[in-house]
Amino acid sequence: MANTGMLQIKIYTRKFFRTLKKESIISIFMGIIITLLVMGVTHDSMFEYFEGTKTGMFSLICVCIWIGIFNSIQLVCREKNDIVKDELDKSLHATSYMAAHFIYQFFLCLIQSLIVFIIFTIFMAVGGKMDVIGSPFAYLVTMFLIMYASDTMAFVISTAVPNPIVAMTIMPLLLLVQLVMAGVLFELGEAASFVANFTISKWGMIAFGVIGNICGLPTKAKANMMDMDFKDNRSTEFIDEGEMIADSLGELDEVDFMSQTDLDNYGGDIHFAVCWLCFIGFIVAFYFISVLALKLTTRKIKK
Repeated sequence: MANTGMLQIKIYTRKFFRTLKKESIISIFMGIIITLLVMGVTHDSMFEYFEGTKTGMFSLICVCIWIGIFNSIQLVCREKNDIVKDELDKSLHATSYMAAHFIYQFFLCLIQSLIVFIIFTIFMAVGGKMDVIGSPFAYLVTMFLIMYASDTMAFVISTAVPNPIVAMTIMPLLLLVQLVMAGVLFELGEAASFVANFTISKWGMIAFGVIGNICGLPTKAKANMMDMDFKDNRSTEFIDEGEMIADSLGELDEVDFMSQTDLDNYGGDIHFAVCWLCFIGFIVAFYFISVLALKLTTRKIKK
């Protein structure tokens, strides 16, 4: 039984590498365009202030999620009838079929995340920010896991719906949930915060936040206040310079520019490796849910 399953995985993996090349090239090309557009708009403000860095990282996460979902949202549902008629009736295991898809998408996401990472590092290097962004390798792994987890999440939809039209109708809702639950666009209530724990975007923001130490960056308000204080101090001739600087810093310490929500959402005491484990957990869970959904929907088609 195990040998049969491995043989089926091998056969279908080869099939997907042979038949999905054109679609993958289009997906890779679209990913390049989207990443260039996003980085072209956001790179100037990244790692200068907290707000700009948060926005830039959130945009990168959106790119990774969009690419991942787009990769697989239609793959299974468009050939479901053929699977039932020609293959599942001939003892093809749903576990082997989905495993072959997951293997192919693993390599596709690896290529796509590497491209996104290269574009990101080029913009950071040109801006002279490579020494402040954190570990490049950690960014690459995080981008890949976000993209692959999103890819496998889309398989759940693709195996559960009857056709590609329904899948593409659901796709915007899937994206919207991820964007809203990241906690960047809106401050989440208690119930929404609990739901956010089961979203890819939240753990992506935490991982990027920790890797880039964005909570250690000054906010625009704090930077502006410091700039104004020192300008005022330079225009005052009768106060000791050391006393002026101490007074300015003391005033800044009294103002809380960083909310506790921001500290929790973009770092805190969580190590980014914990986020990686969450992504891996999502991927494993999505595999088993996809297999179950495929079995249930194909039974309905048979009936």
